[in-house]
Amino acid sequence: MYPMRCFRQAGRSCKQLVRLCSQKGSEESKKCANLRAGNICRDSIKKDDKGDKGDTGDKCDKGDKDSKDAKDAKESKDNGQHKVTLLEGDGVGKELISSLKTVFEAAQVPVEWDVVDCYMVDGKINPKLLESLKRNKVGIKGPIEIRDLKHLWKAFGLYAYVTLCRNLKGQQSRYGALDCVVIRDVMEGEYSGIEHSVVPGIFQSIKVSTSAGSNRIARFVFRYAMEHKRRKITVAHKANIMKLTDGNFLSSMRTEAQKHLDKVKFEERYMDTTCLNLVMHPEQNDVLVSSSMYGDVLIVMASSISGGKALCPSFYVSKKGLLYDTLLKPTRDIAGMDLINPTGMLLSASQMLTHLKLDSYAATIRCAVEQLYKETDIRTTELGGSSKCSDVTQAVCQFISDAKKR
Repeated sequence: MYPMRCFRQAGRSCKQLVRLCSQKGSEESKKCANLRAGNICRDSIKKDDKGDKGDTGDKCDKGDKDSKDAKDAKESKDNGQHKVTLLEGDGVGKELISSLKTVFEAAQVPVEWDVVDCYMVDGKINPKLLESLKRNKVGIKGPIEIRDLKHLWKAFGLYAYVTLCRNLKGQQSRYGALDCVVIRDVMEGEYSGIEHSVVPGIFQSIKVSTSAGSNRIARFVFRYAMEHKRRKITVAHKANIMKLTDGNFLSSMRTEAQKHLDKVKFEERYMDTTCLNLVMHPEQNDVLVSSSMYGDVLIVMASSISGGKALCPSFYVSKKGLLYDTLLKPTRDIAGMDLINPTGMLLSASQMLTHLKLDSYAATIRCAVEQLYKETDIRTTELGGSSKCSDVTQAVCQFISDAKKR
């Protein structure tokens, strides 16, 4: 018989029911922690450091394959080509990637695409995709469904998500100037995906925070800020309420901040205060960092202030490499209708080229996109215009062509 029924029959008070649920919930939480939570970050770090050590069959065959992959990568580099993993994704991904390829051809970018057509096989991430990403160490993808994206997070050890939110000149914003970076945790926090039913009608979700995971995020955030000459880091938290989980995340940020006091300013804000400051004083924000769910909220707010999610470049971080993408969802209802805005994807590609040290090509594409917003009225429907994805792509290519003639 369920505990709830026992309580009803015994005529127990609501306070006693809550006490029982809390006790049972704690017991269930411990079970989940023993089975899953304790290994979330530890497993990903082990994989990052040591690689997969499972049985791979014939070792000689694997060695031959690794040698061939290394040889192909070397030949590509010798030819001046950079090999990049390319994943089309779902829904509008086909149009976004098509736009990307067209612009790269116009700019004559020396990149060879390592195309992976299918990213899921039998409910698991396609091994060919993981092999490609590990080999090339950089990839770019269209939007994919969140249920499948979670598998990719774990399989490739993606632990941080970086979004650049900046106003484009010519695109009006009612909030004022914004130029900030939002970095959020991927592996832990509320998005660890551990939840269960305590008793019928009462459910519990477990927020996971490990010292290893928090330290890793903290190191990356400060390294990113210094490499990109950012002046201030703001950590958004609710450690006043969630003293252990958010407290652990905050402690890691404080410890790392002590190492860089003379290089970058560090401040702490409650999550609600961070949101308020983002809206009221967008110009005061530089690098915002938080755990998974808080970061999602900040990304939506910051991208909206800068003009919309379609305008913001972003990328995932792993010790094995970087995976660039766009904030856009698959949006299957408009797939194939030439309505999606490719701006964010093109700016992500520009960021990727900078990472590959192809700075001139990165600048060419970025400047062409900026010119489009500054000098034309070409806008897709979500920005109040009537232009198509192909119109944006064609205009960017034209600006690139004009720049070559100068």
